[in-house]
Formats: sequence, C-alpha cells, structure tokens
Amino acid sequence: MVGSVRPRPLILIAVPDGPHPALAAFCAVPGFETLIVHTGGSALRALYKHRPDGLILSLRLPGLDPWELLERVRDMSDLPIAVVDQVYRVADAARALEAGADDYLTPDLSRRLYGPLLRARLRRAVESAPQPASLIEDGLFTLDLSAHEAVLAGHWLDLTPTEFALLAALVRHPGQVLSADQLLRMVWDLPADSDASRVKYTVLRLRRKIARTTGAQPPIETVRGVGYRYPGPGRPVRPVQD
Repeated sequence: MVGSVRPRPLILIAVPDGPHPALAAFCAVPGFETLIVHTGGSALRALYKHRPDGLILSLRLPGLDPWELLERVRDMSDLPIAVVDQVYRVADAARALEAGADDYLTPDLSRRLYGPLLRARLRRAVESAPQPASLIEDGLFTLDLSAHEAVLAGHWLDLTPTEFALLAALVRHPGQVLSADQLLRMVWDLPADSDASRVKYTVLRLRRKIARTTGAQPPIETVRGVGYRYPGPGRPVRPVQD
C-alpha cells in the first residue's frame, strides 16, 4: 500500500477453517502480524495485495490447489514458506520441500515444540532477507524512502505519498520503460486491468510540480503506447510523446 510502513513482519496463514491450536498460539505471539485466509484464491489475492514476509500453507486448503499455489509462489519470489498438514506423510514432505517449501510441519509434533519451531524458522528467514535501502542518491535525485522526502538537484519537492511512490519506482529503474500496468502494481498494489488513467494523471501532476519547483524540464519521459521512463542522471530528456 502506498506510503505504508510495516512495523512487524506479516505472516500469511492459509488454512481451511480455523487454525490448529498450535497455529492459534503462534498467531498470539507479539513478534509477528498475522493474516488468516481460508481458500487458495484468497491466499493468492492476499499475496499480491499485502506482500507478506512469510507464508504458512495448509495442504488441506480448498479452492486453488495448494500444490499449485506453492509452485506459483515459489516461481514469483523467495518468500519463506512453511507447509503444514494434519498428519505426517513422507511423500508429501519430500514433495513440499522439492517444490520450494522451507519446512513441512504437522501437529504430530509436541504442542510445546510446534510453535517455537515454526517461529524460529520464519524469523530466521525474514531476518536474513535483504532489506531495501532507505536512501537513493544517483547524482540527480536524492530520495529518503523512510521519510518520503525527495530532492532534485538541490530543490526539495513537495509530493503526496502517491507521487513520491511513483517517482521512487521510476528512479529505481533508470533507463527502463515501465508500463502503466507495472506501475499500477508497484505503486498502487492494483491488478493490471485497473484504470490506467490514475497513472497518467499522477505522472502529469508530478511533472508539473517538478517543473514549477525547479524551473526545468522534468526528467520523466512518456514513451507512447508503452509507458514511462526516467532516463537517469547525465542523460538528456527526450521530447515528451503525449
């Protein structure tokens, strides 16, 4: 979500009904935020919308096949995944681990061991994940991602959270054309078939603010029929193709 800062890791728990008592105890631990969903489809939507830091996936999940969901998640990211089931099966354990799960756990484990083991595995995975840099400096822009402050060639830009997030997405990909669909996902957390006009008008407002503040041509290009590009420092801005 635009401008949001997550104070604690978010763990998505995808289980068929209510969580097993051991999982319920895990949810009560203050070190994590948890989000519980009950179908494969809702799990997939939550993965795109909330970008969790870890996934607990039940093999009994209805809807989208949990094996397919596991493979799709692993194809998309290195998200820590713990697969859980009602009983321990060697074949399922091997299949889950080969498909990319980091753990395979069942209630056969002692209640006292189940929760601490799950938390330890997820905590290690979350803490070892690389954290995004909080400051971007490329010789033209200076972006403080934690404070949501942007400076262009010595000029402070008064931007809304959405305008800042859009600018950060472009500056992070110098020379690359980003389509409206890509920007909808990166900035608004919206699916590709959403209204692309919000991208167009946010770019327009961003350009106007940059031009008004600096008195210079904004370093954001429109590539007609494709998307938008920040050329990067030291590169001439091409004529706008609106």
